[in-house]
Amino acid sequence: MIAGSCVLISVNGLVIRSFDSASDWQIIFYRQAFFIAGLLLVLILQYRSRLPGMFRQVGWAGIGGAISLGLANPTFIMALSHTTVASALFTISASPLITAVLARIFLKEHISRPTMVAIVVAMIGISIMVSDGILSGSIFGNLLALLCAFFFSTFVIFLRVGKDRNMLPASVMGAIIGGLIGLVGCEFDFKVSLHDLSLFFLWGAVIVTIVHYFFTLGSRYITGAEIMLITLIEFTLGPIWVWLVFAEQPTRIALIGGLIVLSAVAARALLMMYQERSTRHLSATRLP
Repeated sequence: MIAGSCVLISVNGLVIRSFDSASDWQIIFYRQAFFIAGLLLVLILQYRSRLPGMFRQVGWAGIGGAISLGLANPTFIMALSHTTVASALFTISASPLITAVLARIFLKEHISRPTMVAIVVAMIGISIMVSDGILSGSIFGNLLALLCAFFFSTFVIFLRVGKDRNMLPASVMGAIIGGLIGLVGCEFDFKVSLHDLSLFFLWGAVIVTIVHYFFTLGSRYITGAEIMLITLIEFTLGPIWVWLVFAEQPTRIALIGGLIVLSAVAARALLMMYQERSTRHLSATRLP
């Protein structure tokens, strides 16, 4: 489920490059509006009369997660609009490492030595991409991608705080916040072409809703390290689709920086998986 979700959501950059005339703010608004409708429909079918109670039970963790997600989605779309898809996705792929730092600060979780090494290596890769942004004139987009990674990481922290409850309603609230930001940004201009409106429906109501639902469901059955490794599918395939369809090529420097970040995240995930399996195997051998 998670692998399929990552393949499906990897078309984000391709979709954004496919719009005819919709502005960045209109893209933010319509994507969130259709996502709200799609996810609400799923929740209504699943919980029916219990749905209002599902919103109440998310608590302050859900509100914090909603604000984080509500800020992450607009910065994500703006980042893809101001730099190459490759640079944006490579930067955002560092989210698991940023999450580890935030978890240490706010949840008092221990940061292992491999994680620290991965963080340092990823920071080197991000610095290379930011420096490339300065040279190529896309520094604003690269910084937005870094800000997006931070917001996504804080969203994950709030999900961990509220792990004892269903946090999907927080995603709906986050989409509402993001949609309102887009609505104000586009100055209530709803006029888009039929082509763009069709893409918004396909993207928000179908693709993003399916991805969000099945990713959340699938994450219950595998470890965090495995999730981290599988999500690299999105960050690897995303630039490839745009390159194949629109011939958008990142610079060599951006590719080097991105490869460093992806390698750091992948190496940490593989090591974590190995350690978890070794621990389970050791526990099993000690059983009477």
